[in-house]
Amino acid sequence: MNTLRTQTPITRRVQRVTAKLAGMRQAQDFVVYPFRLGQTSITIQSERCIASFEPETGKGLINWRGSNSKNFAHLTPMLGAELYQFDADFVLECQAAQPGSGDYMGGGCVTIA
Repeated sequence: MNTLRTQTPITRRVQRVTAKLAGMRQAQDFVVYPFRLGQTSITIQSERCIASFEPETGKGLINWRGSNSKNFAHLTPMLGAELYQFDADFVLECQAAQPGSGDYMGGGCVTIA
């Protein structure tokens, strides 16, 4: 006997933050990765850029040079990451757009303990 399965409704998808950082020629859409209270940095990633910064000070690392995609390994200075001061408004946007528990990100659901 076949039963019909229904997909659970998606209440909220991950929001993106659009910005033109460092020496970028065009603005890019960034995904804000989930973080817990007390965590020291916020990580964001676009197609060709990755960055991590402290929400209190706005200081962090960014790797945006080149046309190749970037991942977490590119947050090291050895692979091209450089120090950058993020604008306070951008930091607030990232904090507002961060996914919460129950939000869908990629193929799965975010659970923040």
